[in-house]
Amino acid sequence: MAIGRERHRRAGRSTGGVWARLRYGLIVLALLLAAACGGEDSGEESETAMAATMAPDSLSDEVMVTTTAAMAVVKEASAEMEEAVEGESSLPSSTAAGLPATTPADLGRDIIYRGTISVRASDVDAASREAVNIVQGMGGFVFGQQVSSSPEPESRLTFKVMPADFMPVLESLSRVGELVDKQITADDVTERIVDFRSRIATAEASVLRLRSLLQEAPDLENVALIERELVQRETDLETLRGRLRTLTDLVSLATIEMAILKLHEPVPETGIDVSAWVSDSDEDPCLGDEVLVTSPDDDAYFCLQVENTGEVALTDVEVSSEALRLRPQDGRTDPRSFQLVAGSFDRIEPGELLSAVLHVAIRDGRLAGRAATRGGVEVGFQVSGTPAPDDGVPLDTVTNDAITFVVVDEDEGPPSFVDSVRTGYRGVIRALGYVVATIGLLLPFIPVLAVIGALYWWIRRWMRARRSGRSIRAHSSPDR
Repeated sequence: MAIGRERHRRAGRSTGGVWARLRYGLIVLALLLAAACGGEDSGEESETAMAATMAPDSLSDEVMVTTTAAMAVVKEASAEMEEAVEGESSLPSSTAAGLPATTPADLGRDIIYRGTISVRASDVDAASREAVNIVQGMGGFVFGQQVSSSPEPESRLTFKVMPADFMPVLESLSRVGELVDKQITADDVTERIVDFRSRIATAEASVLRLRSLLQEAPDLENVALIERELVQRETDLETLRGRLRTLTDLVSLATIEMAILKLHEPVPETGIDVSAWVSDSDEDPCLGDEVLVTSPDDDAYFCLQVENTGEVALTDVEVSSEALRLRPQDGRTDPRSFQLVAGSFDRIEPGELLSAVLHVAIRDGRLAGRAATRGGVEVGFQVSGTPAPDDGVPLDTVTNDAITFVVVDEDEGPPSFVDSVRTGYRGVIRALGYVVATIGLLLPFIPVLAVIGALYWWIRRWMRARRSGRSIRAHSSPDR
């Protein structure tokens, strides 16, 4: 075991040294190429011309020699790297050897860790304080917080932690409340950081070169041209440095965004089942049927059965019936109030039954003042109850209904005096209705009839006057 550990440490040191030499060779090569070619970012003809006129003649030879040496260093480092990797692959894995697992940072990778987590808690404020204590206890800090109380309490926090503590902190935050959602993302920005560093090195070399050219500028025209280009290059350099700082800051601190929402307690189920029967006997009305056919002067017994099918007790159970003119508040005060068989109107526990019987008399074929001789009467019962949960949270009232039918079978004997009076009264009303209808039909024609009558009267009067004039002339003619 000790020999394996020693080989592993040696391979690690060898790999680290190779990486260092490889990075050094690449940096030297980039600087030399930038100095020789005038920079990757420039490429403008003015700077190339000035560099060609003001640079020493021996620069190209020195650049070629140094570049060749740098390339040799890079090739040597690459070969050593391959040998180190092959030697390391022959070693036992860190997990198998009992060593700590390697992280991306140990392998020279730059990773940006981001995590989002959502939990629900009964007390949002207490859960927020607990989350802050967890992060601060592991070396992190609160980067932002947003708290709202409408329409429901909610807290949104942003944490910054060390990358090594990212997963432990995330697991601890998952236990603050009931986990709703958790997402983890990792963005490898190693190539971007290397690219930024290379561009920054090139830009720095370009700036230094322009500054040296500025000192050796022969006239004001060249000075102004070089200064403008120098300002642009320095601006680009600062922009690159800012982007690199942003990336390195994101790599150095992992980000965790957490949302703490209100946890709603499960609402207990509520329900009520209502059944009704009707019978002409008071022995056991609950054995009756849904339809009762009876005589004009008999009794009806309605049996009502209410079952609490929910998970909480029902209180203040009320029964109403429009057909029987029974209002909810009359359930206990009306003379026709229900007679309890089992249970209570005050409270019905879950799974319990309430049974009650209501007696209603039928007189002259009428049930509670409604005629039941023609097609019968539909008697419906509406039952409501108020849930009473143990935690005292108010719940909506539950309701249900049941329907029965009462049909009065008319006798085929001679009509009674009252029935005869009613029949005659209906006949008179029907006759008056016909008269009124006739008058209403002729009313629009009255003006026309009046004109015709006046015209007829005038013609007859004219004819009569004419005949009178003829008779007078006839009597007066012999005297002449």
